[in-house]
Amino acid sequence: MRQSVFITEAELISPHWQAAYPECEIREQQPHKITADTILWILAGSPDWLSIVQKYSKSRIPVIVMTKELNMAELCAALQVGARGYVEAFASQIIIEQVAETIISGGIWLPGQLLSNLVGVLSKQAISYQHACDLTLLTKRERQVVDVVITGASNKAIANQLNITERTVKEHMSSIFNKLQVRDRMQLMLAIKGS
Repeated sequence: MRQSVFITEAELISPHWQAAYPECEIREQQPHKITADTILWILAGSPDWLSIVQKYSKSRIPVIVMTKELNMAELCAALQVGARGYVEAFASQIIIEQVAETIISGGIWLPGQLLSNLVGVLSKQAISYQHACDLTLLTKRERQVVDVVITGASNKAIANQLNITERTVKEHMSSIFNKLQVRDRMQLMLAIKGS
C-alpha cells in the first residue's frame, strides 16, 4: 500500500486524513526523503508549495494539492506544475480515498464544480500554438486529434468526429503525449492553450 504524506499548516489538520490513512505522515515541511510508493498531499499556500509540487511531479511522485477554498487560478497553477489532483482540505474520508484511487490508477482528480468551468475557460480561449508545445512534431492526423481534444471531447466523440476507432484515438493520444512530452489530456490542454 502507498504511503500518504500530508504537508500542511500546524493549525490545519483534518481528522479525515488519518481516518482514510491511519499510517499517514502529517508534517509542516517537505520530508527529506520520499519513496516511489508515496502520495504527497500538499496544502496550497504552504511555503514554496508550487515548487514542491513541481519537484516531486518531475520525479513521478503523485502530488495532490489541498485547498482551503476552491479557486480556478490556484487549480490552473497546480496543474501547470504537475499536480495530479486538487481537492478541498476538509473533504470527507470517502472523497480523500477516491482522490488517491483515481491518482493511483493514472487519472486526475478535479472538483466537479471547477471542472466544467475549466473546460469552458479552455474552450473559449483562442488557440495559441506558440506555447512550449512544438506541434510541427505531429502528423496531420495527430493535429486533427489535438484540435478536437482541446474542446474537451471524449475519445468516443473524437473517434466519431474524425471517423476513426476509439483504439486509434488512444494510439494517437499516446503518440501525441510522447512527442509533446505531456503526461495526460489536461496537461496537453493547458500547454496548448497556454493557460
